[in-house]
Amino acid sequence: MKQKKHHAGYEWIILVLLLLSQLILSMGAYAWGPLGPFVKKSLSLTPVQVGSLTSTIYLTAVIFSIPSGISVDRWGVKLNLFICMMLMGTGMLLAGFTDSYMSLLVLMTLAGASYGMINPIASKALTVWFDTTFRATAFGIRQMGVTAGGAIAGVLLIYLAQLKDWNLAVSVVGLLAILIGIDGILFYKESPVKPGKNDKNRAKAAFDKKNNQNASIFDLMKNRDLILACLIMTLLCLGQSSIGAFLVLYLEEDLGFPALPAGSFLTAAMISGGVARVFWGLISDKLFNARRLPVMKIICALAAISSLITCFWVNTLPNLLFILIAVIFGFSYLGFQGIAVVLLVEASGAESAGKATGLGITIAWVGMVLGPIIYGTLVPQGYFFAWLFVAITSFASFLLCCIIRETANSA
Repeated sequence: MKQKKHHAGYEWIILVLLLLSQLILSMGAYAWGPLGPFVKKSLSLTPVQVGSLTSTIYLTAVIFSIPSGISVDRWGVKLNLFICMMLMGTGMLLAGFTDSYMSLLVLMTLAGASYGMINPIASKALTVWFDTTFRATAFGIRQMGVTAGGAIAGVLLIYLAQLKDWNLAVSVVGLLAILIGIDGILFYKESPVKPGKNDKNRAKAAFDKKNNQNASIFDLMKNRDLILACLIMTLLCLGQSSIGAFLVLYLEEDLGFPALPAGSFLTAAMISGGVARVFWGLISDKLFNARRLPVMKIICALAAISSLITCFWVNTLPNLLFILIAVIFGFSYLGFQGIAVVLLVEASGAESAGKATGLGITIAWVGMVLGPIIYGTLVPQGYFFAWLFVAITSFASFLLCCIIRETANSA
């Protein structure tokens, strides 16, 4: 590709930088689960107060998704990545020195703002640096940092808390975030292209860039295919959040699994989800020649079929057989994010990638919030109806894939 002659492999440095950024930010976001017992004892908190730390992070992340998308489209990736990492770094570093619940809650708003910024930032950067022949794979690799960060937080932060205290654990996350922010200033480049003096398309490209940057969120909401992509994400997020909240409980209460094996099935789904984010990217880029919709249709079909099978699952079947369902859950509900965001940003264009991602994440989080509420409401009627709800919403996402029009954007 013509673009590759200009940056000669530098896109891999960009990808590693973004992967590390996501990994550290995910460690910060997931920290309060593993560290919950230590914080609860140290600050004499109630379970609700411990849970509110994580809730604050995610609520603030949603609020900042669209503003950060607007910011990254207007001011570029480098500045926004630096601010993003400094917010997480400052919040977690100062948290390591506090002994007040209210102070900790305020500092988590900084961490949440940071976590809300990273998706628009990364989407913008990867859309600019990778053409369609490897873009979805790059998105998937970057999003592996989400599950990897959560897994590392569950081991490293507990070790550090046991070694000294939870303050040390969160301080380490803060220092790592600040270090990555400094690396971003040093190594990130806004564009892989070095325009020549006789580039006749330069003026037109600058004109198109200005017009796309000036597109508002309301302009993007007029984009039929962009909104359809957002709705597909929302429907799959209904299932994703329901599985995260209730899979273990379903296995224990309805199928009679012991607690530890039940938890291991969720772990298997999480690991499968991390692998799937790269797998689906490779399939899209290489097997389907940078087409995203065929892969999304496969994902939605797998989601609908697996949840429908779960509706009729009985505890007389071999326990190990359910591992296949858990893996399919991982490859569908927990592995769709990378390819879905690529579909979303390519529907909007590279110059609006930040705003489009912010809009998509905000709409998709409606599904994340409503999923456990609706599923939990249906559980008293029987898990059959709860899983049927998940299956119906997944089938609806497949139908939306059939009417959306794919727009390949190689920018």
